[in-house]
Amino acid sequence: MPKLAVVPRRSRSQQILIIGREHWDHDGYDPNARRVFRRALQCKTPALGKRVYASENEEREFCNTCKSLVACTSCGHWATTQWQRQRECALPDVRYLSMTFTMPKTLWPLFAANPRLCRKLAGIAARVIVRYARVRKGTEVGVMPVLQTFNGKLEYNPHVHTLVTAGELRTTGAHGPSSIFFDSYELRGSWQRLVIVLLRGALQAGQLEFTMSRDEVERLLQEEEKRTWYSTHVQADDKEHFLSYGGRYVRRPPFAEQRTLDIADGFVRFWYKDKQTHRRETVRCTVEDFIDRWAQHLPGRYRHTVRYFGLFAPRRWAQVAAAAFTLLGKQQRPRPKRLPWAVAIQELGDPNPLVDDKGQSMKFVRHIAPTAS
Repeated sequence: MPKLAVVPRRSRSQQILIIGREHWDHDGYDPNARRVFRRALQCKTPALGKRVYASENEEREFCNTCKSLVACTSCGHWATTQWQRQRECALPDVRYLSMTFTMPKTLWPLFAANPRLCRKLAGIAARVIVRYARVRKGTEVGVMPVLQTFNGKLEYNPHVHTLVTAGELRTTGAHGPSSIFFDSYELRGSWQRLVIVLLRGALQAGQLEFTMSRDEVERLLQEEEKRTWYSTHVQADDKEHFLSYGGRYVRRPPFAEQRTLDIADGFVRFWYKDKQTHRRETVRCTVEDFIDRWAQHLPGRYRHTVRYFGLFAPRRWAQVAAAAFTLLGKQQRPRPKRLPWAVAIQELGDPNPLVDDKGQSMKFVRHIAPTAS
């Protein structure tokens, strides 16, 4: 029986990594970024091993994928689809609000140099929301914050997107409000105060990395403490829209393949949408600079990119989920099974790879061990 090997097609992100390999593939580069980039280049190659499927008429070999979600656009897209299906079933169908917490660009370099502090921002945003609902409204809300560290130009711009229940899941009883009003200015003030406290505490403890002098950092914090930050953006949202929007940040690379215009002469050109002018702008940078911008947004290994607070906190939700769905008059849905990888191939418009030329289904036969790349 003939064996058909699948030849991988190099994406634009993989082409960038290949061109700039001497820049990142050495011991002096960030070890986490190097590990993720190397696996992304090995995606769908014999370096990660193969799986053999066969029918009575035919046998085919398929190379394994890399599972590097934040560096591989193919694996990231499929992981996003799986994550969205799971969250849609787990979260109740109620009214939601989306809130975005931002900060001045003068603080971006401090969080870029201190990723440990940046990871605390999602918890701070959730703390602000939960405390506001509890103190001001006497109710509990579910909060799902998503930390995003990049903007359209791949600059380090830490901000937090949050999905918040709007009031149906409340603990104030049947006479409580069916919807909660969140004062964006009060939320912004609490967020601003806690972010400054976080940075100043790290500075006083000697745990803050910075390139300025200590006096300059303290002066910066004093200035940002006095000025008025942009108000927290609060708007009504639905679960499906937020999961679609947030999924692009938690299970995919920080840029889309279609935004890359060209790669030539050691430079990369890509476009982004300016949110002030609402026009497309073009960025041109060296391959090395592009890779460095990309690398700073890669989360560490085993780091959670999505967290849950309030009613959605894992232990709390396990206790109240059944009662919440009963209160809403809806049935709690089971966790959906993972879609087989062949479905991803079909979604791209290609035929089912596990059906041979005569229309018979192919079944898994064996693994083939990885080979040296």
